[in-house]
Amino acid sequence: MASIGFKKARCKDCYKCVRVCPVKAIHVKSEHAMYVADECILCGQCLKACPQNTIVYLSDMEKVKAFIQANETVIASLDPAYLGIFGDTKQGTGQLRNSLYKLGFTHVRETAEGAAHVTRAYEALIEEGKMKNIITSACPAVNELVEKYYPEIIPMIAPVVSPMIAHGQMLKEEYGPDAKVVYIGSCAAHGREARLDSRTRGVVDAVLDFTELFRWLEEEQIDLKACEFSPREGKNAKVNGLYGVSGGILASIDADKGFGKYESLYVDGLEPIRELFECLKRDELENCVIELSTCVGGCINGPLAGGRARDRFRARIYTNLKIIREFPDLEEGDFKGNLTKAFRESAECIPEPSEEDIQAVLRADGKDTLEKQLNCGACGFKTCRERAIAVCQGKDQLNMCIPSLYQRTKSMSDVILSVMPSLIITVDEDMTIKEFNNAAEVAWKVPRDKAIGRKLDTFIPTEYFEKVFREKRSVVNLKVSYDQYQMVTMQNIIYMREQNLALGIFRDITAKEKERARHKQMKLNAVDMAQKVIDKQMMVAQEIAGLLGETTAETKMTLTKMRDSIIDDGDDE
Repeated sequence: MASIGFKKARCKDCYKCVRVCPVKAIHVKSEHAMYVADECILCGQCLKACPQNTIVYLSDMEKVKAFIQANETVIASLDPAYLGIFGDTKQGTGQLRNSLYKLGFTHVRETAEGAAHVTRAYEALIEEGKMKNIITSACPAVNELVEKYYPEIIPMIAPVVSPMIAHGQMLKEEYGPDAKVVYIGSCAAHGREARLDSRTRGVVDAVLDFTELFRWLEEEQIDLKACEFSPREGKNAKVNGLYGVSGGILASIDADKGFGKYESLYVDGLEPIRELFECLKRDELENCVIELSTCVGGCINGPLAGGRARDRFRARIYTNLKIIREFPDLEEGDFKGNLTKAFRESAECIPEPSEEDIQAVLRADGKDTLEKQLNCGACGFKTCRERAIAVCQGKDQLNMCIPSLYQRTKSMSDVILSVMPSLIITVDEDMTIKEFNNAAEVAWKVPRDKAIGRKLDTFIPTEYFEKVFREKRSVVNLKVSYDQYQMVTMQNIIYMREQNLALGIFRDITAKEKERARHKQMKLNAVDMAQKVIDKQMMVAQEIAGLLGETTAETKMTLTKMRDSIIDDGDDE
């Protein structure tokens, strides 16, 4: 079971999630992104990056509503980040508490109450002084990163539960084991900690994020700014309310017992954290209490802050204004929960590919030399070699390098353009030439580099191209002659709507037209010759007819005379 869902139907294969994922838990298979839950640390970077809302956080909303409808004792545990995220309301965070009561929550408490006990657990480790370095364990995404990708750092992680789990234990102890604890925060990783981690599962019954809370309030038509002020339940955790901002854990420790022999520093953001881990692996730091948060600025800038944490600087100011920088009085024995958590390596061992396999991938991607390995990071990997390793491990696929794809596509298009016998001209709406192929170079006797950027009317009339832009539709099968080039063309001018360009494809039919004219002339000549023969034959026929007529007349006269003579001779006898 995962805490993040992937809606494939929405995915447009932009690979933005692949690029932002710090641990490459989103693979590319058959040109499609694929989420791999076992490799994910739930930092939420993909949730913030995806423009199509393909990646979604799996919600406990229906479960929470069912608790309320069943008249259960339902307690909201508000993450300290709410102080900054909701700090701009007129009466402050008291209005948020009131809105939660309207939604049906029985009690509204602050996770910072649990954070106070976590702070004391850190202080105990500091006083004990046995750990080389003490890394805070309040950020579950950091814990996931260590357990899956930096097992060498596990001995430095404070073996203490997160404030959410500590508070869940407190609330179950106070309201009974059947009470339903609902954590509300901005973190994507707390969902897995509550639902799936066998060490902490069952302490918190449901997890909501601030995005869901905003949506729920809208559905119920509850105007947060119109809500009344509701006072805080439980103790004021005071300085521990700073857990929601970077440096807040250190401020809480410093406000109480301090750091003893240890120095202190905080690091936020995944890349700086990974740099720190590499430094720790080289034993370059010791005797440090180190606060870590995968979100820059802390939980106030979490991936599920509901869009209100865009100005994390103002959110930090709101938080600081509401916090009393004193440590609360914790009565001895007022909490009997177990705050210990043993961290362990949980990564699957994926074998490193051989150098031969890595080089084979690099060669297949056209990166057989160091000069060709740009290490641009456009794919999401720091280096071309890292991506080649990922391909070998099945996390990525060949032919996904963006510069290589561009070069390959450009080379293919250049080859196609260069060998096409038709003239190819592309112009923009200003009739500026954008593309000009070899056939056009030959026909118009101008090099491509000198043609591109010039106006089309330098070479030919532009009336048909202007018509295409004016009517925003293509025209086809135009027969156009250019006397200056002694050329006849058959033209298709295609309107490219998305690019707002016109693509002219001119087929040179000059030779064909000449051949057609020659054939036509031959036919005309043949017709003329036939007519002359006919005319001559008619003349001959007429002459023959005339001669035959004269001869016939003479013969008739002679035969008539002969007949008459014979008749006359008969009468005399």
